[in-house]
Amino acid sequence: MEGFPTLYTERLKLRKIAFEDIPNLIKYANNKKIADRIVNIPFPYREPDAAFRMSYVVQGFKKKARYTFSITWKKTNELIGEISLHLLKDHRGEIGYWIGEPLWNQGIGTEAVGAVIQFGTEQLQLQEITASCKVDNIASSKVLMKNGMKETVRTGQLIQYHLKPKS
Repeated sequence: MEGFPTLYTERLKLRKIAFEDIPNLIKYANNKKIADRIVNIPFPYREPDAAFRMSYVVQGFKKKARYTFSITWKKTNELIGEISLHLLKDHRGEIGYWIGEPLWNQGIGTEAVGAVIQFGTEQLQLQEITASCKVDNIASSKVLMKNGMKETVRTGQLIQYHLKPKS
């Protein structure tokens, strides 16, 4: 795939991160609840963290290692979170995402995860997609299950989910 893809859902546009996203990236990622759930988001989250994040995202795409989409409102193009699809060996991928806390429980995660699963299976021909979340992250578990993912393993405080698309 040459250029970075843009995905659309009913309410969302998933696209490449842009410099204009930095204020909202800082606004929403600078949250202890998000940092506690996402491995590579520090707290506090400041402008140098956002600049590093942009470089990480761009390099991941250049190396064909991951697609990290800014989750934005389709109407306003305003960043409200991120979703990544990390490419693994043997035609597998792993999804990770976060949504700004003021927007939790509005179906945004379910919508974004569904779009990325569809992209991964249809465009990238992935044979398996996994995701994991902490045991106490009930909302994230529901998002993954609503998108057809099945719980496979519980290890300590982590639950792993997987989806094998039908051939």
